[in-house]
Parts: sequence; C-alpha cells; structure tokens
Amino acid sequence: MQIWDFAALTYYRVLDRFSGRLNALAIAELDLKPGEAVLDIGCGTGALIPALVEAVGPRGRVVAMDFSPRMVAIARKRAANAEVRLADACTTDHGAGQFDAAVALGAFSAIPDVPAAIANAADALRPGGRLFVFDVRLAKKTWTTKLLRTGYRLIAGFSGADVVTELRNVFEHVEPVFAVEGETTTVVVARKVTDTATRSACTPSRPAE
Repeated sequence: MQIWDFAALTYYRVLDRFSGRLNALAIAELDLKPGEAVLDIGCGTGALIPALVEAVGPRGRVVAMDFSPRMVAIARKRAANAEVRLADACTTDHGAGQFDAAVALGAFSAIPDVPAAIANAADALRPGGRLFVFDVRLAKKTWTTKLLRTGYRLIAGFSGADVVTELRNVFEHVEPVFAVEGETTTVVVARKVTDTATRSACTPSRPAE
C-alpha cells in the first residue's frame, strides 16, 4: 500500500494532467445515461470522477474506490456528489447488481488477485451492464514486455495474470475498442448479458510470487 500512497503525491498528480483523452474515451464507450449508477474501480486520485458525475446527472450515482488511503483522501476532495470508498477490489462486496456500468483504468493488473477483482466487478453489474477497461497487457513474448513484467512486478506486485483472459473467463462479451491493440496496453469493453452467477469473487489477496 505504501507505494500507492507515495504515488498519490507524486506521479499520479502528473498523470492527472494527461488523462483527459482516456477519460473522454471511457465516458463515450460506456454511453452513460442520466440516472445510471457507475462504479470506478481503482479510482486513484479521482481524475475521472467529475466526468462520471456529469454523465449520470443529479439523479445518477457514482461510487469510486481505491485501496490507498492517500489516493482516497485526494479523490474525496474532488468528489462532489460521489461516494469514495477505501476498499480492496478483491474482497469488497460492491453490492450484487447495483451498477449499470463500471470502469477500471490501470487498476486490475496492479491487483494481487485479478480473477477475484474481475469477478467482483461482474457481480456488481446488472444484466446488460458494461465495464470499460484500460490496462497493461504484457502477454506478448518480446524483450520489451519481459523487461516491463519484471519492473512492474517489483514496483506494483504484478501477478502476471492477463487481464483480457481473465475478463473473458467471466464476461459473455469482451470487445477491443481499437482494431489494433498496443504491444503493452489494452482497451476493451466487457458486457454482462445474463444474470448468471460469477465464480467466487472473494479468494484472499496474496502477494505476487
């Protein structure tokens, strides 16, 4: 947790300044409607929260969550008309079928138990719910990805799980946003078609090996 508390006061401040295009893409792909409920998983310092609040309007609901107390403290300062929770995405029950949409920007790959976090997200969505994911994807075997995997594991506890594979294990539809995927990142929208129960979402968090 300390690394993310430190990040909240350093490079996340810089990332906030360059997140506009990604935030706009997330809002557009989720096609949020006034009155809908949306969950921001791993919200960081809350750069996306104001746009989510604006998209769902005063009758909508925005819930954001992060594991880092400092991230949450900063996010709460910019979270008018939104709820920001200090929570673990692997083990927290978001509430079954409580949300129309969810978003995870760079969150899942930095979580120790990726399958559990994704299953939790799916459980929180109503049938027809959609999840926008931007994340690191280091599945390709190149010298660049090998180097990044090592660094990411040391810095953020990367488990090695492939986010897209884990999404496809849970969601009925997982579609890339762009026709050509980047070498080290992915942008997808996952859709929950039925109300079929997902596999257990609450396996204990564990450190990366």
